[in-house]
Amino acid sequence: MATPSRPTAYQATPPGGGAAQTEPPARAGRGELAVFTWKVLIVAGVAALGIFLWRISGTLLLIFTGVLFAILLQRLTGYVQRATGLGHGWSLAIVLLTLVLLVGGGGWLMGTSMASQLGQLQEQVTKAMGMLPDGWRDRIMEQGKEWPWMNQLSSFASGLVYVVGDAVVVMFAALYLAASPGLYQRGVVLLVPPRGQKRACEVMDVAGDSLWKWLIGQLVAMAAVGTMIAVGLWLLGIPSALALGIVAGLMEFIPLVGPFLAAVPALLIGFAQSPQDALWVAGLYLVIQQIEGNVITPLLQKRVVDLPPVVTIGAIAAGGVLFGIMGMFLATPLAVVVLVLVNLLYIEDKLGQPRHFPSDHS
Repeated sequence: MATPSRPTAYQATPPGGGAAQTEPPARAGRGELAVFTWKVLIVAGVAALGIFLWRISGTLLLIFTGVLFAILLQRLTGYVQRATGLGHGWSLAIVLLTLVLLVGGGGWLMGTSMASQLGQLQEQVTKAMGMLPDGWRDRIMEQGKEWPWMNQLSSFASGLVYVVGDAVVVMFAALYLAASPGLYQRGVVLLVPPRGQKRACEVMDVAGDSLWKWLIGQLVAMAAVGTMIAVGLWLLGIPSALALGIVAGLMEFIPLVGPFLAAVPALLIGFAQSPQDALWVAGLYLVIQQIEGNVITPLLQKRVVDLPPVVTIGAIAAGGVLFGIMGMFLATPLAVVVLVLVNLLYIEDKLGQPRHFPSDHS
């Protein structure tokens, strides 16, 4: 009588045996290979997405700049709409017309004032050159002839074209976002699974409100610095004090670097009058920046958006390293958005703890 053969590792056991069936080695190997392949594809997809986002980071920063201006236009439109009772479109048109008049008038004022001051500066430089010894003056003229003026001018012209193009992109992005904010918000929310769409709306609302409060703080700081610079230069007898105050106020939007850039034309104009005036101008800018950094900004942060100073400094440094001057320009508002996401999506949703930013009193 023949004995029954034992089931091998790849054979199924009898139904009444109670043991689970064992998969053949080939089939188990194919399953593990499929799982490994999916993992590799996911990692490759995430890496490709990261590279793609890095390549278009400049465009994303421009769109974020448009979002900031859209928030400004939308909030101003809401104020006009509540004050006049007009519709959204007419209120937005009033806001745009007012901003165009203000920017156009300020540009004309700065243009005419700066043109006259540049002429005066040129005369002062020419006069100073005439006072130099003959040997020094001839050497400076010879070195000036060897400078690559055409290359510098072409580089400046190409950079100016890019700046104008970026400004047009930001302007149209802001206009479209401000004209139909609900449309684009719904489009973003649709990318979230249905169970998280309500929370996504809440996060976007909190982020928008925090950015608006940050913009208020920036505008107040810009107005304060511009006014103090204009009054101080007027008291010192520096020409074009109002125009230089406007430049200082606008440059205040750029953290850390902006005040230094704003001081350059004022120092040149002051030096065109006398070296002593240039020293007084430098001292004025230094004192006002100390007031802005130690008095105005801390008060605004406590009343508007309580952004930790260390986070601001780190964001500016990281933005400058990763994205250059544009990254420094947008470092603080990006830090505001990141802190909102961390507090709402991680601290509140994952850890179940109350958020710390934005604070309740802000």
